[in-house]
Amino acid sequence: MFQSKKRKSLDGVIKQIQVDLANNYKDNAVENLKRLKTETEAAITAGELKPKEVTELRGIIEHYENDVKNFKRTY
Repeated sequence: MFQSKKRKSLDGVIKQIQVDLANNYKDNAVENLKRLKTETEAAITAGELKPKEVTELRGIIEHYENDVKNFKRTY
């Protein structure tokens, strides 16, 4: 399956969030989640994603929001 450049870019952000969470980099995970949300909404508005991708990305965002909702600043 071929992916758009935008989807590949968003997948890169998702992978970074996974790395941040795996390494307990809470602040970075929260910042990258904000970036993912912003870039996803911009791509949706611009019509750069297929409906299936939109649904999948929104599910991923919801999952990570639940993961980070109780994070406190570490500094």
